[in-house]
Amino acid sequence: MDIRERSEERSERRLRVLVIDDDDSARETVSRLATRQGTVVIGAATGLQGVTTAQAERPDVILLDLMMPGVGGHEVLARLHADESTARIPVIVVTARFINDDERRQILDRASAVIYKCDLSREAVTGAIDSALKR
Repeated sequence: MDIRERSEERSERRLRVLVIDDDDSARETVSRLATRQGTVVIGAATGLQGVTTAQAERPDVILLDLMMPGVGGHEVLARLHADESTARIPVIVVTARFINDDERRQILDRASAVIYKCDLSREAVTGAIDSALKR
């Protein structure tokens, strides 16, 4: 399926966003900021749950926290990237941890954007989603 077909398929149904964050409050906040008319937001409380949910649900975009116990954000990115069914789903990293330039470059090899939790706003989240979907 090419990009045009995916775009047409997306326009015929609701935008589906997967939010992966172990912190209930943060997951709720990011979910609220990502929600617009017609958006379906799915939540996952662990990295492993996020990977399996992405494989089963095939969301249009994923918002991923980096710091989670067990299977953390870096491992989630690696697993999503390695799986043919999820490798093309855009991922936006949402983190509270400072990321140096080297780590940022490594993350952006597999993710569409990085948003710091201190900079969260509806505009930042929806703008990153829109940008990721256009790629």
